[in-house]
Amino acid sequence: MKIMLVEDEKITRKTLSDILKKEKYDVNSFGDGTEALNALKQEKFDVIVTDLRLPGTNGLDILKTTKEINSNTIVIIITAYATVETAIESLKLGAYDYLLKPFSPEKLLSILKHIEQLSNVLSENEKLKSRL
Repeated sequence: MKIMLVEDEKITRKTLSDILKKEKYDVNSFGDGTEALNALKQEKFDVIVTDLRLPGTNGLDILKTTKEINSNTIVIIITAYATVETAIESLKLGAYDYLLKPFSPEKLLSILKHIEQLSNVLSENEKLKSRL
């Protein structure tokens, strides 16, 4: 599974990236929202984990652009500045989940495992439909 990680805090970005790579995920990490948007237009990602507040642009813009490019890409919003309004807006725009910092890496890994399982079931379902 190919993951884009967008986090402006260098230590958090490095830590999460290392944990995800250890779990055998293909991870591209970015510290700036504009860089992430440019990469999004060039490459395909299965999952995007993005901070809400970023230099260059914000996580909601990344979410909107992602859904315009490929509505099947899953987006997880992470933030230390949670509000009810941003949570509701994120989910309305199609975010899969909304995590409050600090969160345990196990929480993120659990969400990713669930996404993988869901993807496998949907893929199997499509194969069965095509056989019928």
